[in-house]
Amino acid sequence: MKDYESLFVQTAWKIMEELHRASSTAEGLSACLNSLCEALSCDQGSVWVSDSSGDHLLSMAERGSAYHIGMRIEKGKGAAGRAAISGEPIYINGGEDRGLLTDVERDAGLPEKALLWVPLRTRHGVLGCVQLGRHDTDFTPDDRRIAARCGSIIALDLEEKGIDFLPDVLRRPLLSFRNVTREYENGDRTIRALNRVSLDIYEKELLAILGESGSGKSTLLNLIGCMDRPTEGQILVDGKDFSAPTEDEMTEYRRSTIGFVFQSYNLMPTLTALENIRFIGEISDKPMDAEEALSLVGLSERANHFPSALSGGQQQRVAIARAIAKSPRLILADEPTAALDYETGKEVLQVLQAAVKKSGATLVIVTHNTEIAKIANRVIRMKDGKILGVHINPNPLPASELSW
Repeated sequence: MKDYESLFVQTAWKIMEELHRASSTAEGLSACLNSLCEALSCDQGSVWVSDSSGDHLLSMAERGSAYHIGMRIEKGKGAAGRAAISGEPIYINGGEDRGLLTDVERDAGLPEKALLWVPLRTRHGVLGCVQLGRHDTDFTPDDRRIAARCGSIIALDLEEKGIDFLPDVLRRPLLSFRNVTREYENGDRTIRALNRVSLDIYEKELLAILGESGSGKSTLLNLIGCMDRPTEGQILVDGKDFSAPTEDEMTEYRRSTIGFVFQSYNLMPTLTALENIRFIGEISDKPMDAEEALSLVGLSERANHFPSALSGGQQQRVAIARAIAKSPRLILADEPTAALDYETGKEVLQVLQAAVKKSGATLVIVTHNTEIAKIANRVIRMKDGKILGVHINPNPLPASELSW
């Protein structure tokens, strides 16, 4: 490892550059956290800052397996809350003192080996803390000194620029995963498609799940859509346990809560565009008028056309209208542009973005296309069944401005 002073100078300089370039507080904190974790070889990290009330800490950046974004901890409670009150670092080695952690901290899949909280301290007070974790090695005294000094640099920038808080809507989870694992048996092998995943999906947000084939994103989507059950872990819907639903409960959840947009459209070939929408609306308690839904996606003039008479982009628009017509709280779009050409794909994303905004539904898009993720409020990156990190996008792009 590099000597202490050299590593500190390099890390501090990089953090200051990132804070200068960042267009928002959330973006700057995320970039700084990534740099600090890379410099100190950390598997996990979070940044907690005081919320507008001054009574709680709000997580505004994260990296690695733990997932805290949008969660709050009362000041003085847990390791993060104590570090923010005392202004002193807290270090947990191995399994020692894990009783200090709050439920929020314990349930987030923190590393088992070593945990460190350093305060975001200025001359005028403590603004929060940076949390770091390792799975395999302890933090050396030099590691802790570097983390503490870099925390002060971040704090001074926060004090100077102020803190842009996440919208209130991002603090109310519709769906929560806590250390969820999904395994499949393949002959004499056990395949772990998801590995201790923790995340929250919030009301009215647009969330992108990004990853290559085999990353676990489709397995995650199946669990979100209640088309599968977890092997281990907990799933909460509106704060209530939904980890082991019955078949009837799964069916009712999909019927009442979820709208699906598939890569292959999945329209009924013997029904017209309008009939495809009316059919799905019949299983909803509060369906949108089918003609209104079709108008919302700009296809009123194609109402009486069968799918075979529609282009791929038009079929996907009908699929979007069908999903929205259920008046769902959550719409899941699985690679919605994969079967479309570039221009048509952009048009479909514009329709999807506008329709979801008008309906007020939460939208989760699963994609391997990093450009598409730019329209999302948050982007979850997955690899090998794990969440590598979460990026908050303070300024989501209109789909019309995408280019790939």
